[in-house]
Amino acid sequence: MTIRVKFTNHEISQCRQAAMGRWQLARVSGIVNQRKDGGRDDYTIDFIGVKAEIAVSKVLKIDYSPHSLGVDDGADLYESDVSIDVKATFHKNGKMLFKSIDSFKADICVLVVSPYDENEATVVGWMTKSKFKEKAKIVDLGHGNCFVVEQHELLDLRDLWVGLTKKRLGE
Repeated sequence: MTIRVKFTNHEISQCRQAAMGRWQLARVSGIVNQRKDGGRDDYTIDFIGVKAEIAVSKVLKIDYSPHSLGVDDGADLYESDVSIDVKATFHKNGKMLFKSIDSFKADICVLVVSPYDENEATVVGWMTKSKFKEKAKIVDLGHGNCFVVEQHELLDLRDLWVGLTKKRLGE
């Protein structure tokens, strides 16, 4: 099951502001974006990333502020001590992608299709770190080898929502 999230003009404005802040902080700090997409600039990558993080926070009812600055530790969101990495892709059939297995640092990862020019995003699925290690295939998408899982192999969002809700309620 996928979930399409529509954004208000205010939320898109927050995405733009947060993406610009992240871009400026990275530039001043000398942090190099590790993106594999050479056709888009850092601001655009940050923008769709923030949009994806907001989408996941809305779907999973997680408290989130796009204006938190600093380099993350491999997790974009937390719920009840469960760390969540949000991966965004521009591509309708985009894959959950990590440059290495060790790059998957969070407990789980959620994939979001987040086109740049639309006021919406689609949360498509999720995977635990252990399941990703089991399912990932090594592929070269034109920028060197990476580890990917296709969308149809991702886990159902309903299971994640139920699991996180139970944790939140102390069950």
